[in-house]
Amino acid sequence: MKERLVLPGESSLAEFIVKRSRDSFFSKLSELSSSQISLEVVHVPSVESYMVFAYSYGRDIDKCIASILSDEKYLTRSKIRRISHWEDRGLHYIIAVKSKCEFFKIAEDSNVAILSPYIFDRGCRKYIALGKRVDLENYIEKVLKYYGEKYVSYRWIDRLNHISHILLSRTMLSIIFEKLTDTELKVLQLAYEYGYFDYPRRVSQEIIGTSMNLSKVTVNIHLRKAFKKIVEELMRIKEF
Repeated sequence: MKERLVLPGESSLAEFIVKRSRDSFFSKLSELSSSQISLEVVHVPSVESYMVFAYSYGRDIDKCIASILSDEKYLTRSKIRRISHWEDRGLHYIIAVKSKCEFFKIAEDSNVAILSPYIFDRGCRKYIALGKRVDLENYIEKVLKYYGEKYVSYRWIDRLNHISHILLSRTMLSIIFEKLTDTELKVLQLAYEYGYFDYPRRVSQEIIGTSMNLSKVTVNIHLRKAFKKIVEELMRIKEF
């Protein structure tokens, strides 16, 4: 029997989507590259700075970073002191040092914690906040005031198992899905739903192809490409 998990004390959870991120470098990068960027942010009190660790499979990330960095005023507004980025087999890594982070400052001043990782998805900031109900209500007021009511949506989370679903969609699993093309994902989905991976197999590649108006050879190619990408990410994680 599964034990029902409860939050400690008077804690509550709320999920947020902010469509206006006020001079955020990563929001702009996500918007320009039409991609999803996962972030981990750490406050370093001893040196009064914030470290941002981000990664994405977004296309043209490098070009978009160069475009944003060409505007020194934008860097000043986003409070970024230093930034480094590199690409490894299609995955882009970005590390930045910020002197100030209004997003986290509002949470800290409200005694609210932001669950990591959180994401920027096509320019929208999506995250979960944790704190006492009264503190979260105060936090919501501050967020609405800072970003503007029409740009913020939120909902209370009553079931803890919902958190795992949200967080899983924002971890390396989501990065893998970003790497796969729409056709590769569709072929994988149909192969799974039709029983292609069952033993014995309940469907052939021809049937999958017919449902998508693709040849057996094309289905095979998409499956092999998808498998390769997934295995590459598993091996990348194993390397560390």
